Amino acid sequence: MDKALARLDDYLIQMIDTFEQQGQTVETIIIGGKPRFQIETKEHAIWALRKIAAIERARKEAQEAAQAEIYRIQDWLAGEEKRADQAREYLDMLLEDYHRRVLAESPKMKTIKLPHGELQIRKQQPEYVKSDDAVKVWAKENRPELLVPQEPKLDWATLKKSLQATGDGRAVDVETGTVVPSVAITERPPKFTIKLTGV
Repeated sequence: MDKALARLDDYLIQMIDTFEQQGQTVETIIIGGKPRFQIETKEHAIWALRKIAAIERARKEAQEAAQAEIYRIQDWLAGEEKRADQAREYLDMLLEDYHRRVLAESPKMKTIKLPHGELQIRKQQPEYVKSDDAVKVWAKENRPELLVPQEPKLDWATLKKSLQATGDGRAVDVETGTVVPSVAITERPPKFTIKLTGV
């Protein structure tokens, strides 16, 4: 490892320690629009990519270790919740049986107030099971007034392909040459990305 790479290693360790101790962010190492340290050669760029790969491996290991703990805690919680559900279901069944027997003797006792809560029995609406398509066919033939017309939907993906930005950011439909109201187009600079191999 040449001296410059050794300095980069030392600088990276020092920078990470500073971040942790002072709660700094990456932006704090930029001075006058330039980083305090710059990569000058291909070897430096290779070093930086190697460091990024090591960082990502360490991140993955930390995530896997955390996930293993999360799974253990989730298993424990699932067991506790299952026991709680079973106990609750049993007590709910006992209370419902009690309330229905009270209601059979006193039909007005739809609510029983107790120190730790209330028992209630209420009439429910019927449950409807239906096939929307079959009901629509029936309604079209028998009750067309029940069919509600649908609001048209905009095909944004197709429109977007035919939009072009003007100098001031307005959107022009190239098919019609008209400005599309309430649409602004902001051109963005090329995006820098790093693709690691073997990580």
